[in-house]
Formats: sequence, C-alpha cells, structure tokens
Amino acid sequence: MGGLSARIFGMALLALPTLAQAQAPRPQNPERETLLANQSGQTIREVYAGDNAIDLLGAESIADRGTLRLRLGRGPCAVELRAIFADGSEERRRANLCEQRRVTFGDPAAPLREVLVRNATERALRELYVVPAASGPVAGTDRLSVAIAAGEEARLRLGRTRQCSFDLRAVFDDESEDVRRGVDLCRGMVVTLAEGAVPRRTLAVANIADAAIQGLYAIPETLAEEGRWGPERLGGDALGIGRSQTVTLRGQSCRWNLRVVYDDGTAEERRGADLCATPSLSFDGTGAPRPPQRRVVVVNAHRADIEELYLAPSATEDWGPDRLSEEVLARGGRREIAMRGGCEADLRIVFPDRQAAEERNRINLCQVPVIVLRPGWTLSDRLDAGPSTTPAPPAPGSTRLRNTARVPLIELYVDAPDSARGPDRLGATVLGAGETLDLMPPDGVGCRADLLAMFRDGREVRLPNTDLCGGEELNLP
Repeated sequence: MGGLSARIFGMALLALPTLAQAQAPRPQNPERETLLANQSGQTIREVYAGDNAIDLLGAESIADRGTLRLRLGRGPCAVELRAIFADGSEERRRANLCEQRRVTFGDPAAPLREVLVRNATERALRELYVVPAASGPVAGTDRLSVAIAAGEEARLRLGRTRQCSFDLRAVFDDESEDVRRGVDLCRGMVVTLAEGAVPRRTLAVANIADAAIQGLYAIPETLAEEGRWGPERLGGDALGIGRSQTVTLRGQSCRWNLRVVYDDGTAEERRGADLCATPSLSFDGTGAPRPPQRRVVVVNAHRADIEELYLAPSATEDWGPDRLSEEVLARGGRREIAMRGGCEADLRIVFPDRQAAEERNRINLCQVPVIVLRPGWTLSDRLDAGPSTTPAPPAPGSTRLRNTARVPLIELYVDAPDSARGPDRLGATVLGAGETLDLMPPDGVGCRADLLAMFRDGREVRLPNTDLCGGEELNLP
C-alpha cells in the first residue's frame, strides 16, 4: 500500500500545474474581434465603439446583407457599438465581444421599405427628407443623390423596418417645399408631388429707395440658413426707383426671409415677414449700410449731344450703369446725378455712335456741385465754368431765369395767367444753384405768364403775370 500511495501522490503532483493553469484568471484587456453583419436594408456608413469619436470603418462601408470583420484591440469585453446608416439614422447594440463574435445591425425579419416619388410639378425636386412620423420638424439627411427633374420619378430604399408611418419633406429648386405627414407606406409606396399641393403666395414689392433694385431673394423661414437666400426672383430685370413688381412664391410657410440687392452693391434684408398677413412690402434703403449720397449737376456745353454718361466713386474699378439710361443729354441740356460714396468721383462721357469718349478722374463733388462739359473740360482748372466767363445776354424775345437759391430748382410751371397748371417745363432736368436758363414763351402761352418754381427743399416761388419777352434776367427766388 505504501508504494501505491506514493504513486498516487506523485500523479497528483504532476497534475497540479495543469489544474492551476485551468483556474488562472483571464487577462483584463483581451484582444477583441467581432464580425459585423448588416441586415438593415441600407448601407452602414460609420461604426463607433462606446464614446470613441473614431470611425472604426475608416474608408470602408458595409452594404446591405454584407459583413465585415473588425479587430478592436485590447479593452473591456462589454462595449456599445453604434452604427450610422446612409440616411443618417443610427442603431446601437450592446455586446460582450469576449463571448459574442457576431453583432448584427437591423432586423432581417422586418420588411424592406421603399417609396416611389413622382415629381408631377414644373420644378426640379432638389432635396427629399423621409423620417418616421413624429410631431417635430421633418429634418435628417437628404435622401437624393441627384435632383429629380420635373415629370420624372425615383425609387428610394428606406431600409428594413416595421414602421409604416413616415413624414416627407420635399424641397424644390425655387426653395418652395411640400410637407406630407403620416404617409402610410404599408398601404401604398407611391407619393406624387403635384403643383396644387404647394400654396402660392403673391407678394407686391415696391422700391421706394433712391437706388434701383438689381436682385430680389426670398426663402421660407423654415429653410433659412446662414448665407442661403434661394434663387433670384426678379428674373434678371431691375426694379427701378419708384416701381413695384408682383412675384409669386411657393411654400407651406407664411413667414419668409427676403433680401434685396441695390445697383450700388448694398443689400437690405427683411426677416420673418408674414406674407399671409401682409402681401406687400416696401424697401426704402434705410436697412442697407450705405455711404452718403453726393449730387452734381452736369451741363452739356459741348459741340455734340452726349449719348452715355458714367459717374462712379474713384475708389471703385467699375463704371456702373449709364446714368442717362436710354436718353440723350442734348447740347445745352443739364441733368442732376446722384452718387453714393466719398467726395472723389470719376466721370466719363460718350458721344453718339461711340465715335469718341472723354473722362476725368478724382473730381471732388463736395467742392464742385456743377460740372460744365465743354471742349477742354478734362484739363480745365475750373469745372463749373462755361467756355466764356462773360455770359451773352438773353436771346431776343426771352427772359433769363437765374437760380439764386442754395438748392436746385426741380420743377418749373409756365402757364397763361389765371389758367390751369400745365406740364413741368424742366422735365428730367434741374436748374442747379447759380445756374441760368433762357426761357422762351411756350406754345400756347403769350409774353405774359404765371410762373411757379419749386425747389428741392420744398419751397415754392410764384411770379404771376411775368413778362417772358423783355430780354431781361429774373432771379429765383
């Protein structure tokens, strides 16, 4: 028995290392590895572990019904994996990676949801958002990779889900939108976007500023983002001073953000305008950060008519628009022109058929309120003087009106005594401070006439029963 006991004791000693090895604790941070399986019905774009901000997929992605083996290195066995799908939605899975070698995202037993979107409008569908029905805004990720043209359709896969009710928001290329809530895709997978589904808002825009509006932009307040204003709404046509235009806007929302851009490059904004309550808006330029306005009277004492005239701040490189528009500054005519900017300006004139042009830079409009265009004016020391310092007497059978006020004379009415007021005899011209005008009796008015002069500051001067044929000079006021 002694020998048998010794053999049994020896065998027990030989077994001790194996038993100790079997009972040794597992390392605290084992190497982790898992097989990710995608059963969601759409592509997995990103995968994150716990609070780690590093995408484990890197440049990879996992297609529907695809798998990908990931090595996560050493770490705790229990971890939460978060998958981000192509539509921006996400799914979380908690797993013990030391025991669970496969993690599946999505429900393979759930049906694959699809929607067929038909664009029956006259506009391109630029963005489409489809999310499970909820009470909040329809946001998320744009489902379209390319726009759906007018009259076209596209089929979108929404992934595997047991959800039936979805909210849709369609955004068209004119920034209008069509929102559909609670669409049951289990009963029908076709959604048709038609013109009548998006309300039309008509807005009358009036320009009461002192500059033309070159562009009008409008976007629903719900779509507003920094720097996003949507397409130009005037169709490329300028909205002149004192003019108005009606534009049609499409959208569910009553509240819109609007922005106008003037021809001098400044802009004015109106945010949150309620177009349902106020279908008309006026822009007066007070909301635009604009430099002071300079005014100058230009007199054509040249030997030819002037077909184009440009006046621009010297600090700019662009001449800007023709200040005469489609009119001509005839010989002897005068025109008041306004310019926003500093005191220094550049002036350029073009003669008929563009046969010749003249220009002069760095004219100080704060010191020179009148510019007389005459031969040699580009080099002359004085711009407010005519070719001769001694003016000729008034033409026979006329009277000379001199504006002795400090402001321009902007309207002049000459009518037979005690008759109704006729047309403004100055038309588009003005009589600047210190300037003169030889006035012949108008047709239908004799040598005796009633004169009414109106100045820019609102003053009026009446001269009843005035002799227009005496060849004398008359001061106003």
